[in-house]
Amino acid sequence: MSEKQAVTIHDVALSAGVSVSTVSNVLTGNRPVAEATRVHVLKIVEQLGFRPNRLARGLVNRSSNTIGVVASSLSFYGPAGTLVGIEQQASEMSYTMILRLVHAPATDDVEPVVADLLTSQVDGIIWAVPQIEQNRRWWINARRIVPIPTVFLNTEPQLSFCQVDFDNRQGGRIATEHLLAMGYRHIGAIAGPLNWWAAHERLQGWRDALRGAGLSPDDRHVVEGDWSATSGERALAQLLARYPEMDAVVVGNDQMALGAMRLARERGLHIPTDLGMVGYDDLPEAEFYYPPLTTVRQQVNEVGRLAVRELARLIANPDDNGTRSTLLEPQLIVRASSRRDQPV
Repeated sequence: MSEKQAVTIHDVALSAGVSVSTVSNVLTGNRPVAEATRVHVLKIVEQLGFRPNRLARGLVNRSSNTIGVVASSLSFYGPAGTLVGIEQQASEMSYTMILRLVHAPATDDVEPVVADLLTSQVDGIIWAVPQIEQNRRWWINARRIVPIPTVFLNTEPQLSFCQVDFDNRQGGRIATEHLLAMGYRHIGAIAGPLNWWAAHERLQGWRDALRGAGLSPDDRHVVEGDWSATSGERALAQLLARYPEMDAVVVGNDQMALGAMRLARERGLHIPTDLGMVGYDDLPEAEFYYPPLTTVRQQVNEVGRLAVRELARLIANPDDNGTRSTLLEPQLIVRASSRRDQPV
């Protein structure tokens, strides 16, 4: 390899025909490795010119005061705000942060990213890539052998990771329950992409609330968007065609709600008299929509901060099994878009 492209632990593992964790154990002595394997790996290390001193120092006895953060989807409000919170808390706790971006977040080919962070001597990892499709499969098998603590965001609790997240299901439920309390009875849903765990849970909350009110949720009353305002506009048009008696809609994020509002105006529907609406996220601009948007607030900055504090706890307590799940409570922010009793 050229000097510009440094040899990584992943390169060593590939050349030696072993796992990254085996190479790490050979270099650090954290776990026993068969003598023949150890000799073979060290031979590959020498042949490739790999310099593992930073990894060895960081994983055996010392702390680098560096954490790795893996993120994606930063064009969206939630992931971007969470990353800001991570950086702020890391700085306050005197951690250096190494950021890696995953541009295809549905992929489960994450081993090279983890290997790169290990060679950078990080003390722990915050995996801030949202759970999409099956992109946790690699971690389910590998989390026990990655030799440093890892905290996950946006992950279903039953995966037994150490995770920090919002209770998205509760958020969808309180949004729908509010509309029911305002007298709406025909409530549709514009969901985010349902291969995202967060979008799936928000829609489940909609279903829970309808069932709790003695109503039957109908999948024909749901249209899936992609988080964009354009998709919200398109989704509302589809819902109005499918569900003409609809008098309110729960929208999976505020950006899609913005598009839905525009379509409602074009169709001559008055919000909230003809159509109640609740969004999700509480964008800084949400109170300036017309009418001001009722929405579910998530303190995205705080969830990033909490992830750093949880990681620091695991780093300080290496015997912790690292499976604690912390869900933050969402908050309903009531504005004019859902107040049929106080129309704009």
